[in-house]
Amino acid sequence: MLNVLFPVLLVVAAIRSATAVPVLEPASTTPLVAGNPNLTEGLGAIDPRFNGHVAVLGRQILDTDAGLMALTKMLHRLSGYDFNGEIGPAAYVAAGYTSVSVEFRGVPGRRDIPVKYAIWGASKAGQYILHWREVRNHVLALTWDRTLVGYVEFKATPIPLSLAGSSGKDQTQDVDYVWNTQLQAAVATHNLGNNITLGSPLLDDDRKMTSRYHVIDDIPMTKWELFANIYAQLGLIGEFPPRQRTRNACLTTPDNFPETHFVFTPTPATGVEFRHIADAAISTAFFILNRGILFGVLMRILLDEEEIGKGLIWKGDMPRPPGSEE
Repeated sequence: MLNVLFPVLLVVAAIRSATAVPVLEPASTTPLVAGNPNLTEGLGAIDPRFNGHVAVLGRQILDTDAGLMALTKMLHRLSGYDFNGEIGPAAYVAAGYTSVSVEFRGVPGRRDIPVKYAIWGASKAGQYILHWREVRNHVLALTWDRTLVGYVEFKATPIPLSLAGSSGKDQTQDVDYVWNTQLQAAVATHNLGNNITLGSPLLDDDRKMTSRYHVIDDIPMTKWELFANIYAQLGLIGEFPPRQRTRNACLTTPDNFPETHFVFTPTPATGVEFRHIADAAISTAFFILNRGILFGVLMRILLDEEEIGKGLIWKGDMPRPPGSEE
């Protein structure tokens, strides 16, 4: 059943083994994990001097899917900025899930906030949501060395107009996600008829990315586990320049669900730009919610019909490639 996508399983198995890792020259200055020169793993950690705590906790329970997607979109958009730069206040909603917005802002007297603080703040907000198992209207106060530096807030829409596009980009414009049904017949035998073709704000031309999915129905996962992995992957990707290429597999394991994992393995010998991995993560989030998927997921990502990578979200033991011994 996994014949079409089993190469990703072999790649993951290799990079997880200390004796089976081929030595690759990095395509860029991507930090590498010692002993695994083709694996970017364990990054995306939040500096211990940074923290976020709930300053205001409302009583309103917001729509779960809209809240999860708003935060996904925030992390996705932030990954397109310079990690060491600054950004003005902005608010986010996701296409098709517009009842919840999430915004970040600086403190009075300082409108802008470091991008890394916004990414870490979003990651902290995700930790609270995953702990609560619900999305509530709340304000998260962000601190650096115990000094207040900004806020992240979840609330019901509409988004304040004063925040729309305030950082120089249209932060509230919906991404054009179009379900591509024409490919279903060709790949139906492998249950890869689940396709998304998207125009991404991180792509600055007319290229289209298509994501093809295979649901691993013998690996049940909760919505919280799936989104914890999407958040972890986007948090990792956000550390790197969006146009920087990597040939390294990007592997994340969320702290709150340590038995689950998300790996993305670039296909071309020239590597793949980090912004394309971020696009793969958000398209996977849309797929999971739109199709009600509560299982592990294999994915193939194509840019203008050329494969640029494979991905896998799973729980527990890694799925075995077809034909492998029990």
